[in-house]
Amino acid sequence: MATARRTALLLRVSQSCAAAFVERGDTSTTIAELAERAEISERTFYRCFATKEESIWPMLDDGNRSLAAALGEQPRDSGLAPAVQNAFVASVGESFEAMTRSLMPIIFSDAALRRVWESATFETMELIRPEVARLIDRPETSLDTTAAAGQATLAVVAALREMADHRTPAPAAINRALDAFSTSYLSHPTGKEQS
Repeated sequence: MATARRTALLLRVSQSCAAAFVERGDTSTTIAELAERAEISERTFYRCFATKEESIWPMLDDGNRSLAAALGEQPRDSGLAPAVQNAFVASVGESFEAMTRSLMPIIFSDAALRRVWESATFETMELIRPEVARLIDRPETSLDTTAAAGQATLAVVAALREMADHRTPAPAAINRALDAFSTSYLSHPTGKEQS
């Protein structure tokens, strides 16, 4: 029970801090201001997070777990791309879409926030690996699963970037990201597919 309460507290504080960053448009909000907004003491804040930038981790982790859970709900025969598309839309959801579009530009422009996000992105690949293996019918430890989980994660990253840069709604953003993966840039380094 204590662990569940702590997890809930961390997520609540994390969401509060993210909202503060969005309101300010950057991370200039002080820890004192963040703590006051979250209705905790500065001492409690520092027990939870070493830096204010690290405060976004619980929210990112919650999003990653939502994505993995949504991917787990996709039928085995649905195919990886449609499964990723449906899971992304389900995990972002209408309630978090505006926050995602507003927060991601701040993350991309702030080196410390970006480091936290990049670490969370690596965790995404590991969290979705079992479901990716199921969807592509390969062993979880196989190279195929590693590559497919990496592609799925990068499709999510590309969709988030599309949402941040162009204010694109989540369904259209993930569709565009997945469409971009239909061009094999690794096979054709010039970016032009051979006819």
